[in-house]
Amino acid sequence: MTRILVVDDDTGSCSFLIKLLEKEGFETAAKNTPSEALALFRDNPFDLVITDFYMPGMNGLELLQEIKKTDTGADVIMMTAYASVDNAVEAMRKGAYDYIVKPFQADDLLLSVRRVLEKRRLAEENRFLREELEKKYGFHNIMGRAPSMQKLFSSIKKVADSEATVLLIGESGTGKELVSKAVHYAGRRKNKNFVAVNCSALPDTLLESELFGHVKGAFTGATENKQGLLEYADGGTLFLDEIADTSPAVQAKLLRVMQDKKIRKLGDNREIEVDIRIITATSKDLRKLIEEKTFREDLFYRINVFPITVPSLRERKEDIPLLVEHFLKGRKRMHPAVLDALMDYGWPGNVRELENMVERLVVFASGETVTPEDLPSDTPDMSLGKIAPNVPYTEARGRILDEFTKSFIGRALQQTGGNVTRASEIAGLDRANFQRLMRRHRVDPSQYKQ
Repeated sequence: MTRILVVDDDTGSCSFLIKLLEKEGFETAAKNTPSEALALFRDNPFDLVITDFYMPGMNGLELLQEIKKTDTGADVIMMTAYASVDNAVEAMRKGAYDYIVKPFQADDLLLSVRRVLEKRRLAEENRFLREELEKKYGFHNIMGRAPSMQKLFSSIKKVADSEATVLLIGESGTGKELVSKAVHYAGRRKNKNFVAVNCSALPDTLLESELFGHVKGAFTGATENKQGLLEYADGGTLFLDEIADTSPAVQAKLLRVMQDKKIRKLGDNREIEVDIRIITATSKDLRKLIEEKTFREDLFYRINVFPITVPSLRERKEDIPLLVEHFLKGRKRMHPAVLDALMDYGWPGNVRELENMVERLVVFASGETVTPEDLPSDTPDMSLGKIAPNVPYTEARGRILDEFTKSFIGRALQQTGGNVTRASEIAGLDRANFQRLMRRHRVDPSQYKQ
């Protein structure tokens, strides 16, 4: 419930305000001197203070300054007679939200109170959304235990609070945009805009317009002024994904932005100053592109201030079980043989491909557990029994037999919900031999309990 403190040396005015506010459902308190009000305020949190300007001992402006020192976030509405409007305006300069002139109508005061509360609601909603964004994109939500990921986390921590330009290097699907958001939301610009642009998804002319904006009449179809993403990101972070795919013309303009911190809209002669942190990403070899004269060397040196390598999934295969569990979200269980197949696969599409594969397996699996039979037939490299052609016959036979045995035991346990005795009967083995095979192939029956 909203708590309001009324401060006025006129007891009649206090009584009127208390009745009015309590009728509207607010919790209220009143004091006739600023010193008493300040003592009460310091011991009890209030959302809003409504105070008269002229009072003995301490005026409303001095009370306002003391309230603002407490850093509680409370708002202040100043009440003043017509002759002291200038003083009320000065109070607003010093942090008061509003002022009302005595005598006033009850509706005028209530309107001012509602405006304060709406402002507070929006501020709280914005704070909540920012916190949710930080939770979603904070680097602690980038999953990985592999040494290469620990190195990545360390790099994010080092660069987040700086203003250094970051270049993210990694294959497609490794999560470079997620890393860029982690850098932004862990840094001092986290309360400003984060704007992501995929440079490879837009043709050059459209990309230039999107980045810099344009004025009405700049080109055919420009029927109104448009704010560019560079201007929209002012104060925050601009993420340019696949910067290697930009044209020489766009590269030249980006270089000027990074050098001068100014932009010029298409068709405009005026320049606009911007304060932007730029993070770029590429899946290509920029040094090779420089040799081929398709990427500017001077721009490369501008964006390569703090390079961060985002590892491929092949370089962090020990993270696959963790990622699979995260993508499953508790909807299904994964048969150990399926997890083995996922571990053996090369993942050219990296984490993005793994996430899509897990989603596909969840959709197509008929039971509570994803089984080897659910593995896609159109991805032959993920099939069980995959053996390289140069492996000796006896070794290849042993591997296939091991995979068959592990899969066979798993299917029996799945049918019985993890009951070892019943599973051994289905398999046509005595319980001791069945348990021996489970130990040899590291099959945990508890994974199959329903």
